[in-house]
Amino acid sequence: MAKVHRWEDFARAAPEIATAGLRLLALNEVAFLATASGTGRPRLHPFVPRVLQQRLVAFIMDSSPKAKDLELRRQYAAHTLPGSEDEEFFVSGEAWTCNDETAFRSYVAKEMGFATGVDEHHILFEFAIDRALWTQWLDFGTAKHRPSYVRWKA
Repeated sequence: MAKVHRWEDFARAAPEIATAGLRLLALNEVAFLATASGTGRPRLHPFVPRVLQQRLVAFIMDSSPKAKDLELRRQYAAHTLPGSEDEEFFVSGEAWTCNDETAFRSYVAKEMGFATGVDEHHILFEFAIDRALWTQWLDFGTAKHRPSYVRWKA
C-alpha cells in the first residue's frame, strides 16, 4: 500500500489540488465517503468532512456502517459534491480514530458547530491521503466540453 499523508503533508506536496479541495469542501457541508463492508461490497455514505489544524477529519456515529467499515479496514475514498461547472475533488487513503486526543476532539466539535452536539456516540476519524484528483471541465456547456485532470499519488 502507498504511503499516506496527513492533509498538511499532502498540501505541501500538491498545493494546487489541496487549494481546490479546500474550496470545494467549504462550498458544501456534505461530501460522499466510500468504504468497503465486511463482505467487500462497496458502500457510499454522506458525511461532513472538514480540514482543521491541517488535518482532514469527520465525526461519524458509532452505530453507522461507515464507522465499522473504517475501524475494520481503514480504507476510504471521498468525493465532494460538484462545484461550479461540475468541478470535482477526490481523495483516498486510510482513516483512523483519534478519540483519545481529547483537546483536539473538543476543538473539532466546537469548530464544526454541530447543532445536536457531539457525544460519546460520535467517533472522530482522521483521513490520511495516498492519492488525490482534481477535475475541471474545460469549455463547459459547449460542444468542446472535456475534463482536465490534476492527479497526485503518494
